[in-house]
Amino acid sequence: MGNACNGCFQKEIISDGNNTGQPSSKPIINFEEIEETKSPKGAGRKSKPKIAAVTWQKVKEVNEAVTAVISARPKSSEDINMILNALNSHFILRNLDEDSQRHIIDQMKHFSVNSGEIITQQGFPGKYFFVLATGRLEVIVNGIRQNVLKPGTGFGELALLDDKPRTATVKSAQKSTLWGVDRLTFKQAVEAVNRMNYEENKLFINSVPIFEILTSQQKEALLASITTQKWDNRQAIVKEGEVGDLFYIIKEGVVLCTKEGVEIRQMIKGDFFGEQALLYNSKRTATITCVGAVKVLCIGRGSLLEALGENLQQVIYRNIQKKAIEKSEPLKNLTKEQSQKMMDAMKIAKFSSGEVVVSKNSLQGSKLCIIMKGRVRGPLGVYETFSCIGDDKISQTSEQNNPENYIAETDADIAQISKEEFERCLGVGGIAPATNNNAALAVLKQVQLLRNLPKDRLKALLQVLRTVDFRDREAIVQENETGDTLYIVKTGKVSIFKDNTNVRTLTMHDYFGERSILFNERRSATVVAEGNVTCWTLEKNDFESIIDFSMRTQLLKRIELQDNTIMLDQLVMIKPLGKGMFGNVYLMTHKEKGAFYAMKTVPRSKIVAYNIHESLVLERKILLQLDHTMIVKLVKTFKDSKRIYFLMEYVRGIDLFDVLRQLGLLKEDDARFYTACLVVILEYLHKRDIIYRDLKPENIMIDEEGYPKLIDFGIAKIVNGRSYTTVGTPHYMAPEVIMGNGYNSAVDWWSLGIMIYEFVFGTVPFGENEEDTYKVYERVIEHNLIFPTNIKHTTHLKSIITQLLSVKGASRTGGSISKLKKHKFLAGFKWEVMFSRGISPPYVPKLRSLTSEAAKAFKSKKNFLDTILRDEISVETPIHAGKSKSSVPMNWDIEF
Repeated sequence: MGNACNGCFQKEIISDGNNTGQPSSKPIINFEEIEETKSPKGAGRKSKPKIAAVTWQKVKEVNEAVTAVISARPKSSEDINMILNALNSHFILRNLDEDSQRHIIDQMKHFSVNSGEIITQQGFPGKYFFVLATGRLEVIVNGIRQNVLKPGTGFGELALLDDKPRTATVKSAQKSTLWGVDRLTFKQAVEAVNRMNYEENKLFINSVPIFEILTSQQKEALLASITTQKWDNRQAIVKEGEVGDLFYIIKEGVVLCTKEGVEIRQMIKGDFFGEQALLYNSKRTATITCVGAVKVLCIGRGSLLEALGENLQQVIYRNIQKKAIEKSEPLKNLTKEQSQKMMDAMKIAKFSSGEVVVSKNSLQGSKLCIIMKGRVRGPLGVYETFSCIGDDKISQTSEQNNPENYIAETDADIAQISKEEFERCLGVGGIAPATNNNAALAVLKQVQLLRNLPKDRLKALLQVLRTVDFRDREAIVQENETGDTLYIVKTGKVSIFKDNTNVRTLTMHDYFGERSILFNERRSATVVAEGNVTCWTLEKNDFESIIDFSMRTQLLKRIELQDNTIMLDQLVMIKPLGKGMFGNVYLMTHKEKGAFYAMKTVPRSKIVAYNIHESLVLERKILLQLDHTMIVKLVKTFKDSKRIYFLMEYVRGIDLFDVLRQLGLLKEDDARFYTACLVVILEYLHKRDIIYRDLKPENIMIDEEGYPKLIDFGIAKIVNGRSYTTVGTPHYMAPEVIMGNGYNSAVDWWSLGIMIYEFVFGTVPFGENEEDTYKVYERVIEHNLIFPTNIKHTTHLKSIITQLLSVKGASRTGGSISKLKKHKFLAGFKWEVMFSRGISPPYVPKLRSLTSEAAKAFKSKKNFLDTILRDEISVETPIHAGKSKSSVPMNWDIEF
């Protein structure tokens, strides 16, 4: 819910694409905890208010043209042309594709009004876009007539995006007729067309053989690179002998394929041509001519290079290598980094049919081959694409030659690497020790206490693991004894006994005793070997030699946040943190442990009134997936007959919006630090198919150590494919969100580009001086990206901003997040040191202790539920809010 804070930050909702309402946006920071700062407000940075997000929650009903007679009258060709001209006079509507425009026109209804009737009213939320068909309308602002509208004029277009109050009253000066469409119908119409096109285009892409090996993410990038072209009868789409770089899929119509003037065949919907142009930029081998009107999907080599980060041939080859490694028993357990190094070191060689690929005069296992294209015959049969040759021998030392030659049966492309280069990539002397260590590392990553450690610390722990063998029935640990060792079962199985009762069995790669490396606790159970058992062990002394005090403190904090046994009656309220439209947030402390939490409360009356139960369920689902040191953590949810509760990590600090006002224009090194942190946060979310959709300084807390923490997941969404909802904060909103054409996680990278610009130049690049949402949207769509000349900046900074603010969403990461991390602006950034919090941040808040406030709260012994109830009573639910109680299903909160 974007209504009350996650952590100690709170903001309110203004509106959404379907609804109305414009509550104020007021972030709540615990200023009584933040020491006075004597530094001036940031020089060179404009002072501006915090801006709330556009969301989808229902706030109130909107009515316009209430006296009009509305009908679904058929439209003449003149009506259609008039409406089309009106659509093309407004930036939002003229940027829609022709199919969307036609679909919207189909949905428009006929309005008839008598003279003197109100169409729209100044100060009231908007709902409709109108086109005046006949008659005359007056535009009145503050009671004074400002303009007269004539037939063919469109007005009220901002209402199609959100429900901001109308800036003028429109009144009929005589009997008039209009064509109108409301926001919900408009959005549904645009979504229907774009969703249908997306799904159809996806089917086309999946039917093309050269795209089969692409990953789902790469196919999404490819889909985002598609353009649509229309061709007329007898037009030649491609001509024989021309050099081509475009690939085509027929979406509608028929084409004729001719070679040297001779007809070869006809092609219809779903057929494709020009695939060699994507791979090799080769000459066209035939002429393709339209038979009647034809619509094609078009993909260019340049667009694919931007979207994928490499040319299509390289991407295909890399994907084949990955798939071959996954299929190979000896290679499949290599880490991502090991596989990457090996693939980077492999060289692609071309072999003609009949040529020797691996000689019988060479030693067995002297090189590893992966077949990228074609077939190879060896002593054990035929090897085809995705097959490895030599993977079973390359880690062995052999003095024997291959028994026979491996010969190409067809022209073949082979990726090759020598034994020496292979072992250098692994860095551990072979596959066996490498995969053995990989298994142990994978388990360490699963240990709850260790999962947030950076990779370099986990790898360091790996080096101090010992291997210990246990005999059948041997007790590995004893209940109630003091422990100092973590055990990971390498082979065999063990039984867990509590009070002499067998409670469960652990097998390979299970672990036990993890708390002993952090706490001086007695063992809670006895563990006995069932048969011969081998364990990896991690001793407390070794652990403490690798994990420094700061990191250990972080681990202890995370452990507190993983305690889901907390009950409401174990908490004491210290004070309110924030009040929102839908709920409130309070600072809480645990009666026994003294740990601090932020608790968000949402009364059931508001849930029913605003119909927000689905949003709460989604927010909980998303938050439960997240466990990252730079993302606010949900500890637990509660419910009772009065309300729903979210018990959250309490983030002590100040939001980045206010930090930027203190720091002024950031130096590039400081901007690089915040950028790198946000890249890591977004990478974590996107791997889980979560789009944040409202990235901006207000939603990032700078914690007590100066590191960012992402808060407020009220409008985040889990998306497989595309979303169409208009949500976010206008100045940070990607153009595809505004247009409603469908979008994916690329919108978050756009928002990051806006933020980097703001870090360094002190303003947002589009609509900085605009308060009117419509004008902000217009500036975003115009995309006039200008860099100030009076502020020094490097070409690398300008490059990453330009890349992230590409109108092509697929181009923003340069092909992948790993490629984005290698951008020259981020080159050399110490990622692992950042994970260890070893980089000094640009700003560290000075915070006062909460001890005295906590002590006062303990003494008061007030029932915090009474305080919550008083706060809820003080804010009435508007009569016009939301839907009826019947729209909220029974047991919607069953998982809370």
